[in-house]
Amino acid sequence: MNVELGLISDIKDLDSKIDNSFNGCCFAYTWFLKLKDSKNILKIYNDKHELQAIMPIFNSQNPKIINQSTMYIPYGGPIIFNLPLEERTKIRYIRNIEKALCKYFQSNFEEVNFSINDGIIDIMPFIRSGFTPEVRYTYKLDLSVGIDNLYKNFGSDRKKDIRRAIKKNMEFIIDNEIKYFDTNKAMKWEKNYGDETTATFTQKYIKETINKKKGMCFVAKQNEKIVGGVHIVWDKNNAYILYSYYEKEHDDVAIAFLYYKIFEYLINNNIVKYIDFEGSVFESIEDWNISFGAYQSRFYNLHWNKNNIPYLDIYNYGTK
Repeated sequence: MNVELGLISDIKDLDSKIDNSFNGCCFAYTWFLKLKDSKNILKIYNDKHELQAIMPIFNSQNPKIINQSTMYIPYGGPIIFNLPLEERTKIRYIRNIEKALCKYFQSNFEEVNFSINDGIIDIMPFIRSGFTPEVRYTYKLDLSVGIDNLYKNFGSDRKKDIRRAIKKNMEFIIDNEIKYFDTNKAMKWEKNYGDETTATFTQKYIKETINKKKGMCFVAKQNEKIVGGVHIVWDKNNAYILYSYYEKEHDDVAIAFLYYKIFEYLINNNIVKYIDFEGSVFESIEDWNISFGAYQSRFYNLHWNKNNIPYLDIYNYGTK
């Protein structure tokens, strides 16, 4: 395997290749990269110069640094095509891609930080090359079991919230024209904890996901007032809960109701098999995700720098 730096525009039908790949992710779609003003991509070839995988390079202030922010780009890393079926061959294939990436990173960059989605569980080549793995967890639901079976596994508090929402005649609205979803309220997390406010980008992104039929906004309405909103985006296999907000007096009730109706929407429209709660580092949010019967799925952030400076504070996430 060898790695070449190229342009995203070099690869024809990249979005289709992503959808048909082993671990394709919507955060590598060409239109997402365009919104992020990212033009470069790593292309991984086999010895016959056949394209085996790609990895988008997201812009940073220093071209010698890859610093993918998981706050705005939940999953990155290589997207792998043509995965062998035989297990031993598959393991070697993935490892050879990772070895090629490690060699390229260490020859061309001073610092590298990126996430790798939960489709790839073997990161030994990165560890052997001196990368520090940061263990992260997301929470997922298998929608193929149907809405009734999902509901059975909800915690008692979530079932109570949904019953209360129905009793209050809370209305579920599919907001495909973004008439009701309040982007500024959805940016509450970034305003409080992020390095920058990204409301302008988020507005463009949400609109583009709907235009591309790869996302949707949903709101809960009660007594002519919007009491909560959720935005999700999806690729071929997974939907991701990205942005949400609620009015204080309706907190758990509104969001629990919205989640339940979103699961139902995805199932009824046969959109994806899994929904990803897009994991959190805060225990209270993890507990909330688990209360829907979600299962835990591990992924990694990977860190390396040329000077071998230890990453001592990678788990210092602050307070919520």
